[in-house]
Amino acid sequence: KAIIDVLNKRIEEAPDENKRMIACRNKMMLLIGMNSSLRASDLISLKWNFFYDSNGEFKDVNSLQPKKTRKQRKFVKLYFNNAAKKAIENYIKEYPIEDMDDYLFKSRQGDGPIVERTLWRIVVDVAAEAGIDKNVGSHSLRKTFGYWAWHNAEDKNKALVVLQRLFNHSSTQTTLRYIGLLDNEIEDMFNSVDLGLDYI
Repeated sequence: KAIIDVLNKRIEEAPDENKRMIACRNKMMLLIGMNSSLRASDLISLKWNFFYDSNGEFKDVNSLQPKKTRKQRKFVKLYFNNAAKKAIENYIKEYPIEDMDDYLFKSRQGDGPIVERTLWRIVVDVAAEAGIDKNVGSHSLRKTFGYWAWHNAEDKNKALVVLQRLFNHSSTQTTLRYIGLLDNEIEDMFNSVDLGLDYI
């Protein structure tokens, strides 16, 4: 919520139309990032035709070959939830799609997408303004998806196995570490032991 509040404020207070469009783009980008499980390199490479078919209908699912595992010829299936869909729909209400082959997150220099470093800077900048005092970066979007997918799951063990497969990790331990659960559990363990507190 804090991140969305910052982005909404930037949209409302944008000094010109170009800055407003960039703020709207960034809001869509962070929402898709947090709701899609994509690595930064795959997120910035998305084009409109990934989400819309030739008739302009929104797709509920699509497959993507992640850049990192391209040599292994692995594909991941992505389902688009309501938050990702609404973020896209809100953006194109203001800025209609001109070409289905265009990148969602176009760079201001040329026709290509923004680079990973730009995405990282946007995430860090927005998080700082939102008062998030954590070590964040572009990978935080993917980790946030994993953490909340696990947190909201009724069957935590099953969710962990699904996330391991989705993230292409070698073990569930790697996935636990990746989404920050081991850190949380270690902190909880320390906080649960207050030996001698009542006698100090």
